[in-house]
Amino acid sequence: MIGIGSATNPNAAALAMPSWMSWWPGPFGRSWVLDSLNLGSGPAMLGGLLWLAAGLALIGAGLGWFGVLLPGEQWPRLALAGGVLGLLALTLFFHPFYLVAVILDVAIVVLAWGRLAAS
Repeated sequence: MIGIGSATNPNAAALAMPSWMSWWPGPFGRSWVLDSLNLGSGPAMLGGLLWLAAGLALIGAGLGWFGVLLPGEQWPRLALAGGVLGLLALTLFFHPFYLVAVILDVAIVVLAWGRLAAS
């Protein structure tokens, strides 16, 4: 959802935060890095496409793991790429709500790297 919003409407206002999150200084749904650099809508659209690429790579890895559409030995490469792209996107758009996603992406990268190193 964040990636689609960034790619299709990069000048949109940030999502409203609940009052109990008022301690967090950054906006939700906007890149704290790209907004602070005032680079305009182009880099924000690239940030959204980064989310999309990470998601597609992870979906492809999941399908390859199940042996659907891809040769079985290709899924670790897609998982590694999706995890790294996901971590990059999470860095650009970081918010405390994303801590679980960071943990999952790190786990995916470690497991995929271990699988690739073993083969």
